[in-house]
Formats: sequence, structure tokens, C-alpha cells
Amino acid sequence: MKTPIPEVHSAELATAGRIQHLITCPACGRTHRHLEAGERRGPCGSRYTIVAREDPGEAAA
Repeated sequence: MKTPIPEVHSAELATAGRIQHLITCPACGRTHRHLEAGERRGPCGSRYTIVAREDPGEAAA
């Protein structure tokens, strides 16, 4: 049986015209940055799924 991959919610950081996803790692507790949401592997080797926050403008549509 596969180990479930935890979901983490991201905070967004705008840098040089790009959005980076900042997450607190469920394994090591440090902050990791990623360019895309989805299933990712952190620099510490842990796996998690980044759930991006919805744009408030999209939720109203």
C-alpha cells in the first residue's frame, strides 16, 4: 500500500514577474519555494502536494 502524500497550502510570493509558492514542509518544518503547484519533492527529500490558493476573483465567477 502506498503512503499517502500530504497536501500543503501555499502562500504566494511575486518575484521578477513570476509567482512562487512558499510552503512549510510537513517533514522538516522549513520553508520551501516552488514555481508550480502540484506534486513536488522538497530539497529535504520529502514529497507533498502543493494546493494553490484560489484567486478570489475566480471564486466569484
